Amino acid sequence: MFQILFCEQPGIVQVIYFLKVFLNLVRFVTPIILIITISLDFYKNMLTGANEKESIIKKSSNKIMACIIVFLVPTMINLLLSILNAASIDTSDYTNDFATCYKEANPTLITQLKEKQALALSNKEEEERKKNLLNYANVQAKFKEQEEKGKENNVSGSYNGNTTNMNKQNGGVYVQNGVFYFPSGASGKGCKTPNGSFNNPYGYHNEFWNRLQALKQAAIQAGYNIDYSTQGCRTYSQQVATYEKYRSTPGRAAKPGNSRHGWGIASDVSAFYKNATQKCGNNRSYSNCPGMKWAHENAPKYGLNFPLLNAKYKEDWHIEPLNKKTY
Repeated sequence: MFQILFCEQPGIVQVIYFLKVFLNLVRFVTPIILIITISLDFYKNMLTGANEKESIIKKSSNKIMACIIVFLVPTMINLLLSILNAASIDTSDYTNDFATCYKEANPTLITQLKEKQALALSNKEEEERKKNLLNYANVQAKFKEQEEKGKENNVSGSYNGNTTNMNKQNGGVYVQNGVFYFPSGASGKGCKTPNGSFNNPYGYHNEFWNRLQALKQAAIQAGYNIDYSTQGCRTYSQQVATYEKYRSTPGRAAKPGNSRHGWGIASDVSAFYKNATQKCGNNRSYSNCPGMKWAHENAPKYGLNFPLLNAKYKEDWHIEPLNKKTY
């Protein structure tokens, strides 16, 4: 006995139901067509006056035989499935047994399966939503923890957490009381070629660059080092290319217009260091890359943050200002 394991799918059951309807339609329509065609043959013979009754009877006999064969095909199929259904151990499980599935296929069952499928999808979406909420809560807790560490252990000298820089750069980003304010519109459209108003050759916002350099100098003093990406402000077209590159990995790159790289207030660390001179590889962790562990733990002291717990993708290299708001 053969099994079809996907009979719980409404689309499959619908096809089986249409097959049943078609076979029953053939059984019903074939005799009617036969009667009509034979009647027409006799009627034409009567109108023409030709004496072709024997020929008509012979042709009619052939048609009747063909009709019987056509009529018997659906009957035999139904009979075969009935035998298979009778031989089934559990005739109530239409999801595994094709014969039972064929017998039970009807509009009511299709509707029930569609509702069941919709409910399953709804439950899956709800589980995904709860998972995302939990991940988001973890992210917020991590941000809060880093923020508190930054308040408790803030350093003076090379970095001032209360800096105000009202000079708008890269489409309107400015800093007030240590908070980075950036527009709510699409990012990447206001990137400027670094000129005399920038303190770096890459296009990073000046205050963000100051913080990156403060963290780098502290890392060197601690016996490590940090190298940052030379892409200071990522243009909209560059973000489109990045998004397309990582399209197969959801969450790996922000949609064009949504990336903080486009405001010049985000950077990708191009290299962490195990010590003062040796770089960590791509397959790194806190245990084999102590410089990365140090950077993650100390970034809040310099008003920076590594969002380690992205809801969909872990980016241990992505660094941003700790405090930021849209306007």
